[in-house]
Amino acid sequence: MPAGLGVAAALPRDKPERRPWLILLGCMIGLSVAFGPAFIAVFGLYVKPLSAEFGWSRTEVSAIYSIVAICGALGTPLLGFVLDRRGSRPAVLLAALLLPCALMLLTIVPRNYSLYLGCGVAMGLVAIIASPTAYVNLLPQWFSQRLGLAVALAMTGSGFGQFVMPLAHGALLERFDWRTAWSIMAGVIAVIGLLVAVFLLHDRESIRALRRSGREDQIEGVSVGEALRSPIFWTAVPAFFVVMMVAGAMLTHLAPLLSDRGFSTAQAAGVVALIGMLSLAGRIATGFLLDRVGYGTIGAIVFPAQAVGCLVLASGAGGGAPYVAAALIGLAYGVEADLLPYMLRTTFGLRSFGRLYGIGFGVVQVGPVFGPLILGISYDQAGWYGPGLTVLAACSMVSAGLIYFAGRIAARRPPAGAHAA
Repeated sequence: MPAGLGVAAALPRDKPERRPWLILLGCMIGLSVAFGPAFIAVFGLYVKPLSAEFGWSRTEVSAIYSIVAICGALGTPLLGFVLDRRGSRPAVLLAALLLPCALMLLTIVPRNYSLYLGCGVAMGLVAIIASPTAYVNLLPQWFSQRLGLAVALAMTGSGFGQFVMPLAHGALLERFDWRTAWSIMAGVIAVIGLLVAVFLLHDRESIRALRRSGREDQIEGVSVGEALRSPIFWTAVPAFFVVMMVAGAMLTHLAPLLSDRGFSTAQAAGVVALIGMLSLAGRIATGFLLDRVGYGTIGAIVFPAQAVGCLVLASGAGGGAPYVAAALIGLAYGVEADLLPYMLRTTFGLRSFGRLYGIGFGVVQVGPVFGPLILGISYDQAGWYGPGLTVLAACSMVSAGLIYFAGRIAARRPPAGAHAA
């Protein structure tokens, strides 16, 4: 029996108006305006304007990115526990309200650097609930046999947002000052996020009923403790950590890197947007392959693309080379987002999915703390990004080995009590 199909049968049927494809559509749209596309994918375009206005170094400006990542890493595991108890919809509604407000804080930041970092803390706290966690937690409730495809299709929303958002910000920055551009996009995010949260996203009532009545042990899967004792978890999650470390570094520093090489703001935005476009393509391709091939094989093939992309940028090659590098980095970035929830659901089941995803995604979010710092220090100390890019390329090859071995371990000895989809 595929994982998850035996849960709802023992309870009253869900309301007839709830359709899995509507949940999937809501996740796709919601993820396009979640914290990743709304902040992570576009903040690099504002590094130079902020540095020029306030006189801070690029390392100092990009420190806000690291603060956001730290807050997310610390808070996401707690969110996972809440999602398993209360469901995803309350978190999604709260995120839709708070994310635009947190983004607007950046437009009123004074020249005081401590207050600037304080804005980063506020955005980091909102990032906890505005991350993909609440959206992804919905999908295993509604899909089982084609979970890989469902996750991939939902994540195309994030890829689409990471493609469109840099282009929109770049176009606005060509016409307005950075504060006006940032404010306009915050308003767009508010409208879309609220409409989706109110009308499209719902938890599955049958599963919520099991949890509320204390019958969680009737949901297939293993406990949190059993999953955390598995070598599969601690082999796969560090691989995703490295992928996010590289992606975070690129999304923060690629625009200023290209600007240093003579690219205009619009051209740099186009290259950054290519990361989102290829992440979108990677997610679509992964969706059709994941249920058949497995996450270990896909990661081992795709993750080295990041290494090649970093080395292309480090070489300083011109012409179309930066576009090729961005495409390779975006490909791995898109696949990573699909593999983590799929690995957790198919390996450890549905019972503790929210908590495990919160813990796993929390660890992964630490990656963007180090990635931007590696490139920022490389630029400030060496005068160029080459040394940092080389370090990131080596780390990308390590991630490919880790995910491959995680898949091999899972194939040989899955945790007791887990039902693979």
